[in-house]
Amino acid sequence: MASAGYNSTWHHVEPLSLICDATSETLDAWTRQYILAFTGMALLALVAGHVVHIAHLSFLPEALVSVAFGALLGTILYFSTWGGESRGIDSDLEEVVFGFVLKYFCLPVIIFESGWSLRLRDFVSQFGYILLVAVLGTTVSILVVAQLIMATSDYHIIQDQKTAYAIACLISSTDPVATLSTFGSLNVDPLLFIMVFGESQINDAVAITIFQSLNSVKSSASIREMVLEVPVLLFGSAGLGLCLAVVFVIIFRISRIGHSASQAILFIIVSCYFTYALAEEVGMSGIITVLFNSILMGVYAPAHLSVESTTLASFLLKQLSSLADMTIFMLCGMSVVFVTWEGLVLGSWLCLLCLVGRAAAIFPCCMISNVIKHFVGKRLPAERKNNISWKHQFMMWHSGLRGGISLLLAKELGTWVDIGNGRDVKEQIVDATFLLVCAYLLVFGGTTGMFLRLVGLPLGDQVPEGVSLYDAADKPGFAWRGLDFFRARLLKPLLIGNRVDFDSGVIHHVLSGVIHDARQAESAPDFGDLSHLARRHTSAMVIQDRASTLALFGTNDPAHVDQFEDAFRANGPAIDRCNSGLSSLSESEESDLPLESDA
Repeated sequence: MASAGYNSTWHHVEPLSLICDATSETLDAWTRQYILAFTGMALLALVAGHVVHIAHLSFLPEALVSVAFGALLGTILYFSTWGGESRGIDSDLEEVVFGFVLKYFCLPVIIFESGWSLRLRDFVSQFGYILLVAVLGTTVSILVVAQLIMATSDYHIIQDQKTAYAIACLISSTDPVATLSTFGSLNVDPLLFIMVFGESQINDAVAITIFQSLNSVKSSASIREMVLEVPVLLFGSAGLGLCLAVVFVIIFRISRIGHSASQAILFIIVSCYFTYALAEEVGMSGIITVLFNSILMGVYAPAHLSVESTTLASFLLKQLSSLADMTIFMLCGMSVVFVTWEGLVLGSWLCLLCLVGRAAAIFPCCMISNVIKHFVGKRLPAERKNNISWKHQFMMWHSGLRGGISLLLAKELGTWVDIGNGRDVKEQIVDATFLLVCAYLLVFGGTTGMFLRLVGLPLGDQVPEGVSLYDAADKPGFAWRGLDFFRARLLKPLLIGNRVDFDSGVIHHVLSGVIHDARQAESAPDFGDLSHLARRHTSAMVIQDRASTLALFGTNDPAHVDQFEDAFRANGPAIDRCNSGLSSLSESEESDLPLESDA
C-alpha cells in the first residue's frame, strides 16, 4: 500500500491529484472521510435548522443555514489534512462532484416533487399569466441584464457580449425554495403562492434552455439558429415528459402494481431519475421533462394507488426533496474557499443588475396580465378579483432568489469564456454567482415575512384554511374547460377506464386521520360536480397547521383527493376510491377511525 501512496493513518490520505493512480484502498479511504465529514455537518445543519424554526428566526432562511455549514465544511477541508493534504481541494474535482450530485441526484427528485404536489386547479387558472411572466419576463430580464453588464464593463472583468448574455441567462434562473418555504409557514395569499411557484418552475426551464443553447453553440452560428433551438428544447422536453408519464401510468394500470404499496412508491421515485437521464441522453432538458412528467403522474397515478400509498409517496418525495435541497446549498457553501476579490467585485455588480433586470421583467408583465384579466373578466367575473396588485408584484420581485442551479450553470461555462475575456474569468464568474446566491438568501429570503406584513398582504390566520382562487359558483375558464374535454376524450379512457379494480385490505392503515378525511371527501354528494372548485385538505384532522403539512408532504392534499376527483369527474359520474375498493382500510379498521365530532 505504501507504494501506491496510501497512508494507513485514518485521518490522512494522499492529495486528490493522485487518486487516478490510487489503489482501491486509497479511494475507499478518501471517499469514507469525505462522506463522514459531509454527513456529520449535515446533521449539525438539520439541528441548526430546527433551532431556527422553533426560535421563529424568519430573517434567517434554512437554506442560508445550509450554505453556512457548507462553507464551514469547505473551510475545514481546505485547511486541514482530512481527505488529503492541506489546501489541497481540487477545484476541478469539486466541480465534477457538484455537477454530478446536483444534476443526477438532487434535481430529478426536487423537480418531480414540485410537479407531483402542484395545485393543479390554481396552476391551470393562472397558467397563461405564469407563462407570460416566465417566458417573456425571463427574456426581458436576460436582455436588460446583459446590456447593463456591457454598459458597466469598465468596472469589472466582463468585456465580451456573448459572455454577458451567458451570465444574464444563468443568473435569471430563479430558485425560490427558501421563499416558498417561508410562504408556506406564513400561509400566504394563494394567488401570490401560485404565481411565485409557477413562474419559478417555468423561469428555470426557459433560462436554462437559453443558456444551454448559448453555451454550446459555435461562434459561427446565427441568432436565428439559437432562437429556433429554444422552442425545440422547450416543447420537445415537455412532450417527452408527458409521453413518458402516459407510459408509466399505463404500466400502473396493466400491471396493477398499486396492489403492492412499496413497489408502487419505489416505481414512482425511480421513474423521476429515469425520466431525467433519458431526457439528457437524447438532448432534451431534464428539468422540463421531469416537471411535465410529474404533473401528469400526480393526477393519474393516484387513481391506481390506495389513499395510503399516495399519501406515503407524497411524504417520501417531500423528504427526499428536502434532503436534496439541503445537499445543494451545502455544496454551494463549500465553494467559499475558491472565492477571489475580483469575483466579489463582479458579484456585487451582478447583485445590483439582477434587481433592475427582475423589475423590468415582473412589473410590465404583470401589468399586461392585469389588462388581459380585465377583458377576460367581462366573460368570467371571478377573474377580476384575482388581479395582480402592486403588492403581489412587489413580492414577486422580492422573491427572485438564486440557488444551486445558477451556480451549476456558472461551473458549466465553456472555455470560450476565458478566450474572450482573459484568463481565469470563468472562476471569477463562479465566485460572483456564489456571492449572489448568498446575498439574496440573506437579504430577500430573510425579509419575506417582514415585507409581507409591510405591504399588507393577508397571511397566517387572515387566509382561511383551504381557500382557493375560485369559488364553487364561479364559471370555469377556457383553459379548465379545454383540459376537462381532453381528459374526458383521451386521458380518462386511456389511463383509468370506467372503473378501478383494486383489492381492499392489501395495506394496513398508517395515517388514519388523512385517510378518514379523504374517504369522507370522496363520499360527499358533490364529489365530481363540474362546478365544484373548492379545495379539500385531507390532512386537517392529523395536522392542523399548513406549515407542518407542507413540511411533511409538500402539499395540503397529500392523498391527492383533488386530482383524483378531477381525473374521474370528466364525462360521467364520479368514482371514488371508497366505492371502488381502492382504499386499503377494511370496514373494521374504518370503524376505529376518529370521527370529526371526536376531534
